[in-house]
Amino acid sequence: MYKILVVDDEPRVSAGIRNFLLTSELNITEVETAINGFEAIDYLRMDHYDLVLTDIQMGRMSGIELMENIYMEQWNVPVIVISAHEKFDFAKKSLRLGAKDYLVKPVERTELLRVVRKALTQKELPVTSPQAEHHHIREHSRRDEWLMELVTEPNLTPQDIQEITGELGGLLQGPYFGVITIRIDYSQAGFSRQQVTLHDRKLLKYAALNIMNETLSEWDGITFNGFGHSIISIIQLSAEDMGDPQVRVHSQIQMIGQMIAMNLKQHLNAEAIIGLSTLGGGISTLPGLLEEADTAAGRSTVHPGQKVFYYGDIAMQEQLSRGKQEPDSAQQQPLQDPDGDPSVISRITSYIQNHYRNPALKIQDISEEVHFSAAHLGYIFKREMKTNLWDYVTTLRMEEAKRLMMATDKKRYEVAYAVGYESPEHFSRMFKRVLGLTPAEFRKQARGGDRAEAET
Repeated sequence: MYKILVVDDEPRVSAGIRNFLLTSELNITEVETAINGFEAIDYLRMDHYDLVLTDIQMGRMSGIELMENIYMEQWNVPVIVISAHEKFDFAKKSLRLGAKDYLVKPVERTELLRVVRKALTQKELPVTSPQAEHHHIREHSRRDEWLMELVTEPNLTPQDIQEITGELGGLLQGPYFGVITIRIDYSQAGFSRQQVTLHDRKLLKYAALNIMNETLSEWDGITFNGFGHSIISIIQLSAEDMGDPQVRVHSQIQMIGQMIAMNLKQHLNAEAIIGLSTLGGGISTLPGLLEEADTAAGRSTVHPGQKVFYYGDIAMQEQLSRGKQEPDSAQQQPLQDPDGDPSVISRITSYIQNHYRNPALKIQDISEEVHFSAAHLGYIFKREMKTNLWDYVTTLRMEEAKRLMMATDKKRYEVAYAVGYESPEHFSRMFKRVLGLTPAEFRKQARGGDRAEAET
């Protein structure tokens, strides 16, 4: 039995899709609809959904932004984009963010049924046979040697780089690059629950390389063997990607790390530590980027509960640490765990308390305020506060709503707008899910049953 969320700012479109899916043979038992991305995010935080279908062009939050938020918080939820725009850049951005498919309105019912069925039933990435993988490794061994040269040798001359890139046949286009280090725990991998032999580890690594190539295909990813059992990936971005004001590139890089960890766990039952570099311009920056990625992965010893690490967070932590040290001792004090400092959490909670009434509040806004990645922000908040960041936001909104309904005569829609909801109906649904009562029932109960709110 499947549960689906449809997001479109045209209620008629959402209702049509909802009715069609409920009457299909796909065993879909519930279809919820949302009129914008913010409503959709609330639903996703409250319930489990097997699939999201979303429009691209919506007011307040685009479908691209919605996908970013979804994949920051729930990596196992597939998304299908349905849009009136046939532009290639919309489709490219959607697929790069992990969309399972991109449909153009008006959508043929048979086509909609096909892509929904595919998304609901697709469980495994294609993993090629061991024989094919062995052939692939032999065929690409020389390529991997050249790539390792580029990412590990910081003193290559421009002529050296030109010769190597010539050998690689234009594989590296850039002009911007990021490096990812993947450290897989092969001893705990696989679904047999038996001891993993050396031979099986090699096969698992071949499969991991295949999964990495599939995961990073929309980023022109290049994956190859690193030292020992590690895997290295290079992602490439164009100048257009970097200059697009609608795309938060660094957030998307962090999402890539989450996607890699999820795919390795889902398809190989393998735990992995993912280290992500920042972005560099030019092939000559690759050795420095690999060092960043390795440094980021090394933070797993400080944060054993976290799997994905972004070097930009470490740089910010070091900056915060230096700011708290005396100038003459700044170089002597080792970095401990400044992101666990109460002042950091205080900055986060203070920002939320000052902005939770804003219906357009997003985790990216909070992360930019405190200069941490969204993924790391969510991790340290839950670790220190013992609650999910968005549960904290919802609690603030509901507490303020309760106060307004007890202390004022504001109408339901006025209370909704005052605490950060654009739709009174959505506010009522959220209120009942959290408190078990409708706003009107709560006000009546709080006032001893003498006065009830007129639902307006």
